[in-house]
Amino acid sequence: MKYNFDIEKIKYSSDFEIRKIELLKFLEYYFENKRPKNFINYEKELTDFLPEIMSNMSFDELLHIIPNYYQFCYTVTLEENFLIAQAKILKKLLNPFSKFLINKLNELDIKPLKYNLNDDNYLIFCRHAITEGMYAPGKVIYSITSGLLKKQKKVILISLGTIDQKFIELKKNYTNLILFSKDRDSTCYKQLINLRMICQKMCPTKIITEMPVNMATALYFSKVSSKIIYWSPGFTQVPWFDKVLLIPEIVDEKLIKNKKFIEVPKTLKFELLKPKVNFKVLNEFKKKYFISNSDFVLGTFSRYEKISEEYLDLVVQILNTNTSMKIIIAGSNDRSLAEKKLKKFILRKQAIILGFSDIHLLGYCCNVFLDTIPYPSGFSALEIMAKGKPVLSLDTINLANHKKSRILELVFKNEKDLIQCLNKFQNEIHYYKFMSRKSVEIAKSYDNESKLVNIIDTL
Repeated sequence: MKYNFDIEKIKYSSDFEIRKIELLKFLEYYFENKRPKNFINYEKELTDFLPEIMSNMSFDELLHIIPNYYQFCYTVTLEENFLIAQAKILKKLLNPFSKFLINKLNELDIKPLKYNLNDDNYLIFCRHAITEGMYAPGKVIYSITSGLLKKQKKVILISLGTIDQKFIELKKNYTNLILFSKDRDSTCYKQLINLRMICQKMCPTKIITEMPVNMATALYFSKVSSKIIYWSPGFTQVPWFDKVLLIPEIVDEKLIKNKKFIEVPKTLKFELLKPKVNFKVLNEFKKKYFISNSDFVLGTFSRYEKISEEYLDLVVQILNTNTSMKIIIAGSNDRSLAEKKLKKFILRKQAIILGFSDIHLLGYCCNVFLDTIPYPSGFSALEIMAKGKPVLSLDTINLANHKKSRILELVFKNEKDLIQCLNKFQNEIHYYKFMSRKSVEIAKSYDNESKLVNIIDTL
């Protein structure tokens, strides 16, 4: 597909309107075409030009373009060392963005908003209020919402995208939950004004978001009385918000010395990790993809940004070593590299490469989960462990604190030991069942809804 943007115009045009239009085209192309991996080639040079372009943006342009550009930078650099990549995004993108945003708020004459806090009222501002699919933070938003409601708090939840049936059912059970969807025609300025009006009326003690760069950023800099809390799904280097909640997997010793950063338990309701599956549909899927009960199937479910060449080389080694094994890889975004590297295995029905899928259905097709490298899987690993499927990982630098959600005996120093364990699982049923039980125990240990909400309530 031919590109519909002009990189040279983004960098060098004397007309800033043209530069902004081309940048929007660039971002639209990236997200509409499944986030192609080769766009990493544009990231460094474009980011160097961003402060100059941001200085000529309006308030609405800053809040529309920069969150998308941040998302581009974050996803396209996932295969790099995450601490280095995040520090670069902070320095080159977020710090300049915050300065321009504050200037625009001053130009708009947005005054500080003071009100008496109501300790029983909370506002949650999220990208999606969903509990299934690839948007993993939605499960945590559900747990936080559910936990607050059980403590008899009033919760106003505003979703920029989808609100699924689980949240609607929660509303039916709790009259003190109010659900809002974003008005598609609303400008960023109107959104900010509406949010401030809600704050003035409801006086929420705390505002919670899982998005590092969003309207809550503008709300924070507009100086409202409520504390604004960011639950981090991975990115930690935010130069705003009153508190940043870090799960153990992403805790950094240097960050945690700062009182702004709070370690919280990873929280996933077990019922969301292991929902009911239609076994008729499951059997039809197995039949379609030639999966028999005697097959030993590996699974990896993640955004394809995490399906690196290094990971695919490991898959090739595994499938070449043992032709009786199969693998299912599924996720959103650009899967062309996986299809290219595993082409011969796809042709002989040993590899199944899918796009966005029902990962709970796929989980029951698999015997084990193969962790992504060099950046490990997050919630999808726990979802598969909840189904009694062990997760096998290589001990990479980025695995770091993610080991806390792994069985340590299944974290290996090299590919040879990992492959030997796969063969042991395939041939020793008692060993496999033992690790299967341990996997379920770990998944259940993450049902920490009340602990997380109690920490939030005391901040």
